[in-house]
Amino acid sequence: EKQGHLNEQLKSLAENRTPALKQLELGAAQQRLADAVHRWKVLAATGEILESVRKVYERTRQPETLQEASEYMKRFTQGRYCRVWTPLSDDVLLVDDAEGKTHSVDVLSRGAREQLFLGLRLALAGSYARRGIELPLVLDDVLVNFDSHRAHAAVSVLRDFAAAGHQLLIFTCHEHIAGLFQSLDVD
Repeated sequence: EKQGHLNEQLKSLAENRTPALKQLELGAAQQRLADAVHRWKVLAATGEILESVRKVYERTRQPETLQEASEYMKRFTQGRYCRVWTPLSDDVLLVDDAEGKTHSVDVLSRGAREQLFLGLRLALAGSYARRGIELPLVLDDVLVNFDSHRAHAAVSVLRDFAAAGHQLLIFTCHEHIAGLFQSLDVD
């Protein structure tokens, strides 16, 4: 009787496929997990490569107007801000300082913003001139929010811009601004 009972248990255990099915399900889940980990690694590596390519592209492939505006900004700010650029993903204008930190236009001081916009105007006028469209620039008190060092630098830039063949008409009601132009023998 005892042997019959043990044979019955043995037969029942032999017919019970639950552990084998669970083992099979576990193996399939482990394989799916390994495939997902591999796919994540591939996607993460691809994402890092694409991000690196995007950064290089943004650093080296800015429009000529922004590259030229960067040079003006560097001269206006005496090297404090050295790069004007826009990212591929957003429609915003950014400025890099000499330490490589990126700033949005809204965090710049009023004077720095005005220097940026003056640099952009000069760059656009230069770009049009290279395409045969010569535009005179009429500037009214554009230097009043510049400190004395940057105002002097801006006068030098404007003098050089005019010397390159661009027509500039600069108006001011501030004698010290007029004096800066006179000190550099600007008409």
